[in-house]
Amino acid sequence: MSNPHRPSGVRVFGKSLHWLVAGWVMSVTWLWLAGVRQHIVRQGMMPDDLGLSTLLFGGSSALVLGVLAVAVMRWTGPAPKLGLERREWHHAFWWAIFPNLLLLATAYLMIQAAV
Repeated sequence: MSNPHRPSGVRVFGKSLHWLVAGWVMSVTWLWLAGVRQHIVRQGMMPDDLGLSTLLFGGSSALVLGVLAVAVMRWTGPAPKLGLERREWHHAFWWAIFPNLLLLATAYLMIQAAV
């Protein structure tokens, strides 16, 4: 039997997926803005499609990941106490910080390689 006063690893995983979605959206948005800016610098005008392909592909991936996060959260349910729920969100943030830093570093490298 599990201890109701300790964070659940499965609930923390579900919450960390939400943090990962946030990092993914920030990375895709950053790539999109850089792509639009680069097109303006090179061509002197906005791209014809406004770089929507980047937003569509990145957004669809974020949507799939977000649906998975919601499914895991529904499956696990909330923590028994509000304080434990907050602790689990705190743990989830730290679980997701390294993958989010990798996502942002990848976006940065892709932007710098295109300059």
